[in-house]
Amino acid sequence: MKKRQRNKILKIVARQINSGDFTKLKPVHFRCVDTTISDYIDKKYITEWQPWWYDQFDNWTSMSLKEEHKKFFDQCQEELQTWTGIDMEKYHQYFDLNHKKEQKSQAKPKPRKERVQPIRKLRNPREYKIHVNLGGGKTEWRTIIAEPAFQYRGYEFFIAHYEGWWCVSDVTGGRRIAEHDRYKKAIEIAKERIEKHYDSYVSQVTKSKEEATA
Repeated sequence: MKKRQRNKILKIVARQINSGDFTKLKPVHFRCVDTTISDYIDKKYITEWQPWWYDQFDNWTSMSLKEEHKKFFDQCQEELQTWTGIDMEKYHQYFDLNHKKEQKSQAKPKPRKERVQPIRKLRNPREYKIHVNLGGGKTEWRTIIAEPAFQYRGYEFFIAHYEGWWCVSDVTGGRRIAEHDRYKKAIEIAKERIEKHYDSYVSQVTKSKEEATA
């Protein structure tokens, strides 16, 4: 969709939602707004929040991943409201009223196996679980085809080509440790981070387990 057309739709939707009119939007208008919001959050999460989070490795023991996610999504809501002109609180009310049931009734798609990338074939493909951010502070586990990357002090790490990057994650928590467009470089970065911040990593693993069972 062209930028001019998208901006026109955003103004129409903002006028309706901000007035408190929660009448169901035209399908094309709802898809435009829904896609605009999700694309904005996804891009910001991958290009800004994730690099920032990895840079905080030494501080992970005193930080809560859940709380930092909430801060991130709250900030995104404020920025989206400024950019789109749509009152995000009212939009969420509209969404719950008109689309939440539709979303729940939709059959949950089976996880698709990661296609073998032409740039490099996986030599030892296996199924692993990754922790995926869904937005709004929600996460879920998904199955992905990857292969072992390395082990360090009893902890295992795997690598997969995901969302255009070679991503190294840990088996224990399914968290992304490093990413790069080159296979070997992604593993090299992940090793350096784990070796340098091993104590912080172990503390974060322990803390995540405690939060999950709380």
